[in-house]
Amino acid sequence: GDTVEVVFLLGECDPGTSLGSLASLLHRFRQPGAVAAMFEEIKEVWRTTVGGIQVETPVPALDLMLNGWLAYQTIASRLVGRTAFYQSSGAYGFRDQLQDTHGLAYLWPALTREQILRHAKHQFKEGDVMHWWHPEPVGRGMRTRFSDDLLWLPYVVASYANQTNDKSIWGEQVAFLQGPELSEGQDESYLEAKAGSETGTIYEHCCRAIDRSLRVGAHGLPLMGTGDWNDGMNRVGRQGKGESVWMAFFLGEVLKHMLPWCEQLNDSGRMERYRKHIESLANAVEQEAWDGQWYRRAYYDNGVPLGSASSEECRIDNLAQSWSVISGMAAPERAARAMQAAWENLVEREAGVVRLLAPSFVSSPEDPGYIKGYVAGVRENGGQYTHAACWFAKALAMIDRHEDAVQVLEWLTPVWHTRTREETDRYMVEPYVIAADVYYGDPHTGRGGWTWYTGSAAWFYRVALETVLGFSILGGEEILLCPRVPDAWPGFQLRYRHGKRGTVYVIQVSRQTAQATLDGRAIEQTAAGIRFRVEDDGQTHVVEAGLLMVQDPSGLTRSTESNNSGGSSALPK
Repeated sequence: GDTVEVVFLLGECDPGTSLGSLASLLHRFRQPGAVAAMFEEIKEVWRTTVGGIQVETPVPALDLMLNGWLAYQTIASRLVGRTAFYQSSGAYGFRDQLQDTHGLAYLWPALTREQILRHAKHQFKEGDVMHWWHPEPVGRGMRTRFSDDLLWLPYVVASYANQTNDKSIWGEQVAFLQGPELSEGQDESYLEAKAGSETGTIYEHCCRAIDRSLRVGAHGLPLMGTGDWNDGMNRVGRQGKGESVWMAFFLGEVLKHMLPWCEQLNDSGRMERYRKHIESLANAVEQEAWDGQWYRRAYYDNGVPLGSASSEECRIDNLAQSWSVISGMAAPERAARAMQAAWENLVEREAGVVRLLAPSFVSSPEDPGYIKGYVAGVRENGGQYTHAACWFAKALAMIDRHEDAVQVLEWLTPVWHTRTREETDRYMVEPYVIAADVYYGDPHTGRGGWTWYTGSAAWFYRVALETVLGFSILGGEEILLCPRVPDAWPGFQLRYRHGKRGTVYVIQVSRQTAQATLDGRAIEQTAAGIRFRVEDDGQTHVVEAGLLMVQDPSGLTRSTESNNSGGSSALPK
């Protein structure tokens, strides 16, 4: 009838730690209640870390994920461990952890800044970067021809600077890497590169990345290299002629973020060059990438289009359609049609899956790369890639399809996939963290793929908070609130902890509220939302606002066919 508590203590210590120190540690945790007390202390640290923003919405699954799990998954698995059950590496990815800390900037901006500096140290003087690397003592990584990696640096730096008004980040001096360049025909090299004698400011690092990315192919679109965001399409542009439509939209968005900073830093020549390149890319996507109902995905080295109605496989790809909206570069009516085509052809409502592309690669005469080696409907090959599905939700919200955007986010939660025992047995993975992918295709439809180690956790957080709930921070001292939520929502509440003194802003948004107030004092409320200054005074402040359905600046409107299936652009099922 006795009760015994047994504690197994696992850990590590610095080389040279004395046995006496270890004995002291063991003695400490042998005391009654010591482990339980430490566990409570650890939980409080996590609550403080991930609890900076708390929401209450009409969708409990969103609340559960936003109020802790997404940030915990990102910090614990992606940033600290850099490992999980399905991918054990310990490496940093250049594009990966930059996007992770970009998503966490609302909770931990200092972490974003630290990550920016760490990644800048892994950029070669030629402007390209290590695709991934292991930190010391290994200190080795991969130099590749991926076209998008290097551009995430200016994208995240500009976003961070806009949010925090930390202008000093642009002047930080960081050395460039020095190492052997890839030879002709060499796709990648695993090497040990050292910091060279050449240094540059973070602004110079960002510009060097952009300037290397301005080269275009025969259609005026950016070169794809051995993969853009989709690593599996590593042979579309391997010979140096293939072009990426998604890269045109992404690069255009990066350049737009950089233009104001080029102006502030008195770089008028580069500003004018970037502005002209945006115009050139916009013209190219409209003249060379529009396929009649949606945007093509890319062009192979031989000029054959990918993601076209004429393609046998991968006739439509999510990325180009979503980023046509996100970038604001596409003609509004075409972007709306492209998103409708994506909804009709890539959304599988019954399974709650948003496919990356369709149909899957199986026997296409063209060789897109190792993506074709995946079973049809698995991972990038026609399954749901959650990272891209988050962008799809963002684009839907931006074109005033608010109900559809929230529906997609709810599908992406593990909660939706584990509502019953039958669904849980089909999903097969943890019901509390985001899965990088969900399969589509018999007999695997609805099965979760890689969990924990996925950049989609950070993107889900940012899209739900910033685009749907409409909460953003400007210059470190103002809040802009412009919700894009479903018509059926009566409202929502958001609690934001600001500064270091425990200041709290309780933001209550309701359809019954006619006037926007801060602590009872009226604040301006416009069609674009409300904007007010925040102070770190250690007090609790209450903001009340009417729920405005904003007129999106892109001018795109809600499609009346958003919940229909089929249509002229639908692919055969």
